[in-house]
Amino acid sequence: MAKINWNPTQMSTGEPEVDAQHQEWIRRYNQFDEAIHQGMGVETAKSTLNFFIAYADVHFRFEEAVMEERHCPAAKANKAAHEDMREILAGFKEYADKHGYSMSEMLRLKFQMQEWLIKHILTIDIQLRNT
Repeated sequence: MAKINWNPTQMSTGEPEVDAQHQEWIRRYNQFDEAIHQGMGVETAKSTLNFFIAYADVHFRFEEAVMEERHCPAAKANKAAHEDMREILAGFKEYADKHGYSMSEMLRLKFQMQEWLIKHILTIDIQLRNT
């Protein structure tokens, strides 16, 4: 399994609500990872993908507003990264709706989410600390 552990020293942005939302992302990612390793099926994949899409809208809007309000130098890069993730999630949803939810697609989503979450939090989001 590729569980992500919340590390407040490395991952905290200094904005409690953003950090709480990041922890929720990670919690749901870890549930998804666990479900894949336990061989849970299509319903888990569908519900997780739908959660990621819906939560992205809520979290991204909030985080972008906080960065704008604080004049964070990473605000533009953050917004661009969020758009990239929205497109990735929409692409998975479109593919899955057309072709079904396969284990290979679930694994691909899992690995992309893991890489994106860690990289995004550790390189862009933590720049909120300095605002």
